[in-house]
Amino acid sequence: MKKKELNELRGKTIDEIRKMIGEKKIELLKVKQEEKASKEKNLKKAWSLRHSLSQTLTILREKEISEKEMVKKEGNEK
Repeated sequence: MKKKELNELRGKTIDEIRKMIGEKKIELLKVKQEEKASKEKNLKKAWSLRHSLSQTLTILREKEISEKEMVKKEGNEK
């Protein structure tokens, strides 16, 4: 994933990111099946999908942690 795409991803909501993760997981399964059936010519496609999926999961986790911290700070201020 390019840096521009990663920055755009950071601007999305948690629900949008979870939806993207689900789509990427389905796509990864399809690519793996095609590789096993010798239909997929691009063998690096599965690797790139796994890589972008892991980056997306990392961004999701960052957002979840930052959201928890914001809730914690708001609770302490009251």
